Amino acid sequence: MFSLLALLVPAGGIAYLGAVSYRDQKGAVAAQIDRQHGAAAAIVARIDHAIVEALDAADRAATAGQLSPALGPLPGLGRYWFWIDADGRMRVPRTTPVAAVAAMAAMAAAADPALDRPALDRPASPNGRPNGRIEDYVRELSRRQDRAARLRAAQRAEACRGACGPQLAEAKRAYLALVTFDDTGADALLGLARVTARLGDLPRVRALLDELDRRFADRSFPKSGTATERVPVRLVTALLRAEAAGDRRAAALLSVAEAVLANHYAIDPIVGLGIVQRIRGELATALPDHLPQLDLEVESMRSQARAAAGLADDKEEVARSATETWRGRPAAKQPSRTLIYRRRADGSVIGIAVDPAMLALAAGHDAQDEVARNARPIVLAAGAVAAPELRTIQGTQMPLGEGLPHLQLALVNPMSDPDPLDEVVRHRERSHIVFTSALALMLGVGLLAMIRGAARARELAQLKSDFVSTVSHELKTPLTSIRMFAEMLQQGVAQGDAEKMHRYHGVIVQESERLGLLIANLLDYAQIERGTRRYTPTSVELVQLGRHAVSTFEALAQPKAARNPIVITVSPSAMTADVEVDRDVVVGAVLNLLANAVKYGGADKPIEVAIDSDGATASISVRDHGPGIPASEQARIFKEFYRTPEAYRSNVEGTGLGLALVKRHIEALGGSVEVASTVGEGATFTIKLPTFREVTA
Repeated sequence: MFSLLALLVPAGGIAYLGAVSYRDQKGAVAAQIDRQHGAAAAIVARIDHAIVEALDAADRAATAGQLSPALGPLPGLGRYWFWIDADGRMRVPRTTPVAAVAAMAAMAAAADPALDRPALDRPASPNGRPNGRIEDYVRELSRRQDRAARLRAAQRAEACRGACGPQLAEAKRAYLALVTFDDTGADALLGLARVTARLGDLPRVRALLDELDRRFADRSFPKSGTATERVPVRLVTALLRAEAAGDRRAAALLSVAEAVLANHYAIDPIVGLGIVQRIRGELATALPDHLPQLDLEVESMRSQARAAAGLADDKEEVARSATETWRGRPAAKQPSRTLIYRRRADGSVIGIAVDPAMLALAAGHDAQDEVARNARPIVLAAGAVAAPELRTIQGTQMPLGEGLPHLQLALVNPMSDPDPLDEVVRHRERSHIVFTSALALMLGVGLLAMIRGAARARELAQLKSDFVSTVSHELKTPLTSIRMFAEMLQQGVAQGDAEKMHRYHGVIVQESERLGLLIANLLDYAQIERGTRRYTPTSVELVQLGRHAVSTFEALAQPKAARNPIVITVSPSAMTADVEVDRDVVVGAVLNLLANAVKYGGADKPIEVAIDSDGATASISVRDHGPGIPASEQARIFKEFYRTPEAYRSNVEGTGLGLALVKRHIEALGGSVEVASTVGEGATFTIKLPTFREVTA
């Protein structure tokens, strides 16, 4: 039955694996694609959440910015955020409608500034026609041109270098003559303050600057050649005051730089950047500890200036198309950058400028993203493909949502890493190979078990056939002797001859005992096979047990025992050793060993019986001096019905059950049977039994 199951189970398993292999592989691939698609969808949701958080942060910053103009970058996607107020003005990044001139030209007067003149218009009559004579306007224009020429001459005189006292005195006189006029007053006061500073009259400088602020605070200084780039008078006077601050010059310049960075003068970031950069150069040696923080603020200002320039072309469209729901569009000047924006409740628009790398980074990382080795998200333009060295993982390419229709997300991993779908297929194939190999191995084991079972059945059939033949012979021989001598006694062959009659009776008794022993062995074997053999252990002295077995054998074996003298050796430790065994079973086992020693040991050769104990184990050994047992046969002689080829060749009678019964009985009593033999030197069989130790309370 086991052999049949060993064949049917693996064969059925292999058939089952073959039937479901394709279905399982297809299902595993579909499940992996679903997992990859789910990971990409989760990343898209996290990007959407990050966008909403960034816009909410920008909303809060805009609300705060209505109270304070000091606004900087926000964390995460809000690093480049913008705010367009309800009037369409760009509030963040910082910009103003007034563009700038270079600060060095304004402060050093190296350039040739034109005048911020008030308009020279002719007053209109009630009918709309100009009043006054044209000659008056021509005369006034001529005077203004003359003042402008004198202003330029004073500025040229002021621009002298080195020891130029006369030139500075001339410039001072010219400036003094021009300060009262509205068209030249601002430039004249500024030039006069510079000349006075060079002459060392610092109190007078501060007074001139105060007058300049008082009279022309709402004016700005234009740069030559560019009428739209201006620097406020208040900023110019602040710089000149700092220059004239003496020992506090460096600290005063730093204060001006901080005011510019805080947008105190409401100038274009480009203009402010030029002014702060010049101040930084002058502070490099005076206040080096303040430079790192100043550099950070300058970099922030530069970023705002660039951002404002980049958003200039998109401002009107963003303000026009914004709704309460956020949406995104590519930037006009930088299509790789995306503007995401929405309208606030007050009508203004807040938004963020992001690039694909920022969006991918904003997704963060989650355990379910690990759908492949070194997998990572990337954001691409719609319809674009990943770089050649990257593999787009199947099922992960999807749009970023309705608000960003021009962008898509994909999960990728390097081409050098395995495709996750190939990994799934290989894993399934490996599993199938393992299972199929295991089942094939089981099938092979089943075949081997069947072959061995068939061989064993054939061997058992042969042994049983030999056993039947042997037992028949063994039963027939004593029965024949009993019958023959009984008939001889019946016929009176030994009538009157007492010695002959005694001998005939002895043969009958001996053969009857032999027949009884054979039958007892057969019954014992049958009980053992059925599992009905019962044992009755009792405590007995080991020496007494051994001597009783030897004396019993000598009594049963007469007169043959005279040809094989038995020598008993008892060790001192065995004298006090007790064993708890079934006495009759152990005696029968020793009798079997003694009978084998007589049959195989040879005539007249002694049989040695050794009784020994090591405290925990007691042993009875029977040694003969016969031909010995080859090592290859020593394990097989304890099998049922087995007899060595030498036993068959020597015509020694036996059933092949004796040693098998000895081993079964002794092991059932908790002992063991061992054999030690060298070919040509005889064999020693040892019965080992556990000693009996009485438990004391």
